[in-house]
Amino acid sequence: MNKRLWTLLCVVTLSVSMLAGCSWTQRGALIGGAAGAGIGALAAGGNEAGEGALIGLAAGGLAGALIGDQFDQKNMRDLKKEIENLQKEVEAGKRAAKELEELKAKYNDALNRIKELEKEVEELRKKLADLAKVKPEGEKIIVTLLAETHYQSGKAELTEEGKKEIDKVIGIIREKYSDREISVRGHTDTDPIKYSGWKSNWELGSARALNALHYLMDKHGIKGEQISASTFAYYRPAADNKTAEGKRQNRRTEIVICPARKPDVEKLNK
Repeated sequence: MNKRLWTLLCVVTLSVSMLAGCSWTQRGALIGGAAGAGIGALAAGGNEAGEGALIGLAAGGLAGALIGDQFDQKNMRDLKKEIENLQKEVEAGKRAAKELEELKAKYNDALNRIKELEKEVEELRKKLADLAKVKPEGEKIIVTLLAETHYQSGKAELTEEGKKEIDKVIGIIREKYSDREISVRGHTDTDPIKYSGWKSNWELGSARALNALHYLMDKHGIKGEQISASTFAYYRPAADNKTAEGKRQNRRTEIVICPARKPDVEKLNK
């Protein structure tokens, strides 16, 4: 076999066998060296093939190493970027898991509160069955008394019968909710009241709610900071105002039991 070809074959075979497990810098040096050696051997020819191969090996190896080093640096940058992206994904996953746990806790708290409120409403319904209607409204409990037994038509003063009913109702409410804030709401039907001396149903509903408020404060000792009054006139009907029965249900006074206040953390820490 021609010495030049033999030399080239040996160099290439040796270089390829050394590629496994090498970095790109090492691979570049080996491949460049092999190519340089082969070219050097062929270029030198004859007895000078070995020397040409050595010179080509050195030059090609250096050039290949420089090229391979660029590949290594690129791979390191890509690997670093990939690691950074994975770290971001891991952190995002941790935040999502934490948020999910917080949502689960809030959901369970809300579910427990709903169950507790349903139980409270049912207990009040049983106790007030012959006196008032009871229903939940969000986290509030609404106790409804029909106005026809509490006020005369077009009037805002509580009747004696109305006072007795309020005494019974508030007595039962205060057994469990003495620490809660309450609100008194006045509602009317749509009948015009131009002959009753009121400007509108707003004034009538407001006066009825305020009279009930003052009665609760004076007779039952409810503190001013614990009670409030409001009116909706006929704008929040409980039934259809087109029927007599509907109007009867709409003429009503509501005692609203507000949710318990959460403790003020800042005050507790002082």
